[in-house]
Amino acid sequence: MQNGTYDSLAEVRTALTSTTNTTGGDARSGIGGVEIQKMIDRMIVDALNRGTDLRQRLRRRPMNQLAFIWNIRTNLGSTAKAAFYSDGATGTPYPSSKIQYFAPAKAYRADYEVTGLMLAGSASYYDAIEDEARDALDSLKLLEEKSIICGSDTSAYGFANSFNGLLQLMSSNATLGDTTSIYGTARAAARDELDVQLVGAASTTTGPFDLSLLDSAITKSNKQDGGSGLKVFFMSLERLDEISQKLQPQQRFPSASVEGNLGLRALSYRGFELVGSRFMDKNGVLYTGSSSLSYTDNSMYLLNLDDIEMRVLNGVDFVHVPIVGDDTSIRKDVRGGYFKTYGVLVLRRFDNQVLIYNLATP
Repeated sequence: MQNGTYDSLAEVRTALTSTTNTTGGDARSGIGGVEIQKMIDRMIVDALNRGTDLRQRLRRRPMNQLAFIWNIRTNLGSTAKAAFYSDGATGTPYPSSKIQYFAPAKAYRADYEVTGLMLAGSASYYDAIEDEARDALDSLKLLEEKSIICGSDTSAYGFANSFNGLLQLMSSNATLGDTTSIYGTARAAARDELDVQLVGAASTTTGPFDLSLLDSAITKSNKQDGGSGLKVFFMSLERLDEISQKLQPQQRFPSASVEGNLGLRALSYRGFELVGSRFMDKNGVLYTGSSSLSYTDNSMYLLNLDDIEMRVLNGVDFVHVPIVGDDTSIRKDVRGGYFKTYGVLVLRRFDNQVLIYNLATP
């Protein structure tokens, strides 16, 4: 107990010192067992629900093979699938066309360790295991958040070998001419199911932000899905400041905020939450006759979160693996472990997502 609260990491630290239980764990000597994962779960939940803006808003769903596979409808077959008919008449089926997409899971982890000397020398005033474990968990959490937003683009906040993030997914062959491959298929004129909706602040140069851009984005998205789903505007923190300043003096809406978890209130526009992220200021898209990534704050999104999710392979989702030493022959005087996830970001539907581009930097 610490100040009347449960200290889960104290139990983890105790468990890490045990070398007797190897059931379900690593076969090497000195590796803890399955109970350690149960003990650390509470710390994981506490750490993962703070410090990020998008990852905790996405549903996390299981997958049971190396790649998540799904179909996107590309052709309805006919616009007259439903019709009035006379008594006793027959109907005509019009099968739709679909294309299959796949998203391979990626493995990512964060390791930590503490030497025996550090543990012994700091035990009276400092919890070295807790500090290093929490730092590793925070690092893995931020790696996933950055990858969701920026993907594998290291010129933004992305990581090499990452899954595709919003920077890669929120694009279009129409107008922007994007021909990159997404989920195993190259964007092309015939693959418009991979195109998001577009709203340009200006045609071939940057333009100032205006609230009418948000209205256009809402309209374009709602025309595709009838206004269903949980939608948020996603942008940089600087853009959020700019929009907040524009909303306040106009006082056009009786409430410019929405109720969130734990009773917190967030800025909103027409009931759509406005979410700012410190990792969105390099997701810029400029179109000046041809499309390019600007890596500056020139874009924002309207996201339908019902169609964006994290798929996790066989429950390996921020799983903790404790280690004492690193090899039965070396037997290093260290204790630690690592957290790992096998997952991938899946955007199941593109046509109701909106990219607002060519924005002047706030």
